Amino acid sequence: MEILQTLLNDHQTGMSKFQDNYFVTVRAGGTLYGQYKQSLRELYKRFRGLRQLTSDNKRLLIDIDEAKYKSENETDEFARRRAEVDYQEKSLLLEESERSISDTKREFINFYKQAVYLKSQIGELTEEVRDKLDREMWEFKIKEMACIDFITTGRLRNSTFEFINACPREMKLSISNSIKDHNNLISWYENKEEYHIPDALPDVDIPNLDQLEVIE
Repeated sequence: MEILQTLLNDHQTGMSKFQDNYFVTVRAGGTLYGQYKQSLRELYKRFRGLRQLTSDNKRLLIDIDEAKYKSENETDEFARRRAEVDYQEKSLLLEESERSISDTKREFINFYKQAVYLKSQIGELTEEVRDKLDREMWEFKIKEMACIDFITTGRLRNSTFEFINACPREMKLSISNSIKDHNNLISWYENKEEYHIPDALPDVDIPNLDQLEVIE
């Protein structure tokens, strides 16, 4: 049993820090602003998840206490035996619940640090700045889509063309001119400016995660 517990302790549910940083935020972001938006999406997802997991854990603790009480006080034999099984089953679920909370907290903290770091790079987001950065991000993403299309299929996919066609005229012309020369487009993609999340993110004050249920 000791070896089994050691093996289970090595199992990490959710994603690793490397996955969080590179295969989620960097991969989805493209531009610095795109990475910031992605880190906020992931942060909010974990924020909501933690609140739900915390509430579920509290309900589970109540269920355990209730099943234990019934297993000790029920006068009907079958009800008592059923309560004993419920108590054993729910007690085993407690470890899984606490593991889920722990792993989600770990991911929350990493995405929180990402967001704080990227916010320091982005600065204040006025409506004008947000609009400018959003356009730059989408121009990058569509050019990236076109580049991947040419590399993998040798042609522009319908979905990519539809994205281009949906853009404002000036942006549409800029993208169209950029993707006409496939070799130059691929060269642009290979030499594009890289924005990577630092492996060692700066220490920041973490919100009290034990009180997430009261955070609005």
